[in-house]
Amino acid sequence: MPLNPIITQSPIILFLGAGASVPLGKPAMKEFVERIAAEITVSDDASLLSTLISVRGYDLESILGDLETFLNLQYISSFVIDGQKSAYEVNRNQVASLRSLMRHSIIREYRSIDAEKAVAVYKPLFDTIFSHLDSSTRCLPIFTTNYDLAIENFCSNQCMQYDFTDGMEEMLRETFWNPLEFELLRIRPPNRQIVLFKLHGSVNWIRLTANGKIVQVPMYDVFDSDEYQNAIIYPAGNKVATSEPYLTGYHYFARCCEHAKLIIAIGYSFRDYEALASLLMARQVNEELKLILLSPNTYDVLKTIPGDDRVFWTEPICGNFGNPDSEAEYLRKIDEWLVRQLEK
Repeated sequence: MPLNPIITQSPIILFLGAGASVPLGKPAMKEFVERIAAEITVSDDASLLSTLISVRGYDLESILGDLETFLNLQYISSFVIDGQKSAYEVNRNQVASLRSLMRHSIIREYRSIDAEKAVAVYKPLFDTIFSHLDSSTRCLPIFTTNYDLAIENFCSNQCMQYDFTDGMEEMLRETFWNPLEFELLRIRPPNRQIVLFKLHGSVNWIRLTANGKIVQVPMYDVFDSDEYQNAIIYPAGNKVATSEPYLTGYHYFARCCEHAKLIIAIGYSFRDYEALASLLMARQVNEELKLILLSPNTYDVLKTIPGDDRVFWTEPICGNFGNPDSEAEYLRKIDEWLVRQLEK
């Protein structure tokens, strides 16, 4: 499928990680796992999660990765976790039960977003970015590993000023995934165009088991279903996106990185190997590319990016996205980088 140059040649890319959802009232990884551990009612689930926390801490990705690894080892029926306090034997049914509980806790947590909060958090950032784009190139590609509907709700609330594309096509009262929506996109001045790529799926996308079709629904959350599956790549190490809708998103990200002058990454840890690999490969052909890292622990994030030369093409900004006490300072620095990069 040909990629739309309106998108791939945008000089600015926005990348949103889990930290971008915190100002919208969503918990960070540690708080999310703590909440599940406190609310869990099934004793086997509670014991298994407690043991995993004792060796993995509150790292949601590592915990789900361990559960996934065991379930993928079809030739093992049970195993022993050597926890910090005691050993714990677990079987496949227990592992599957805890994984199911955690997956659906993720969906329930992130399926509701306050649109007014989303506007308050994102409007100042978008105003800053779009002030540097002329009316004929007002396209901002946003890539996110988040499942929530923050950007969708923002654009719906601000529909008089923003056009929105996320690869979903409406036809005959059904909304379904069609990557041609990106190819058909055109700028409609003076509107601002946002193009959203949800690299790990969305809380309101489901895959029909019978034909693999991905449709958008108000919300879907059923523990066991032979007909439907949530179209989500859940947190786990070494995720590989080899099917739609994820494939199109990663393809666009790789090409956008090759042409962009500035990537603004907010609350993102770069633990997604595919996104990190695309970024590093793009740097080989796009020496003008610069990366802004906005996070309260931005220097820790910087260490996850390989290469001794990263200090020359990355700009760490310590701050809390959406926090009024941090907003003026991080917007000032982002604005300075936009001027610096786009005037080259």
